[in-house]
Amino acid sequence: MPDREFIELSQMQLQRALALLNESAALISLEAYNSAVNRAYYAVFHAMKAIEALDNFDSKRHTGVIQYFQQHYIKTGTFDISFSRMIEQLQTARGDSDYNITVHFSPHATNGYLDDAKVIVTTIEQYLQTRYTDAPAL
Repeated sequence: MPDREFIELSQMQLQRALALLNESAALISLEAYNSAVNRAYYAVFHAMKAIEALDNFDSKRHTGVIQYFQQHYIKTGTFDISFSRMIEQLQTARGDSDYNITVHFSPHATNGYLDDAKVIVTTIEQYLQTRYTDAPAL
């Protein structure tokens, strides 16, 4: 069972993920599509970190967070294999939105990335609720 400290850290990461989903949606309404893609990716990133906090795992690198999640949660069947593709696409899009000055995401593409992020974050949130319930009372 995870320690209280790890549960609290996990909950903070999850709250950050949910807030970032809202930011992404708000940025879409402002037609700030590249920034919305960035926020969608980071929502997923923080959701993965919310799970990993319960395992007392942390990585300073994005690739470390993603590899750990894939190895311990996707390859084991806890989450659907389709998450790997979605995470990879979100990570690539985030890199393009941040570093490729010639990339301009369309509203359709941006909404697709946000939809993928919502699926991942919502599924992780549901999974975490069961992990929190199984933990000792805070």
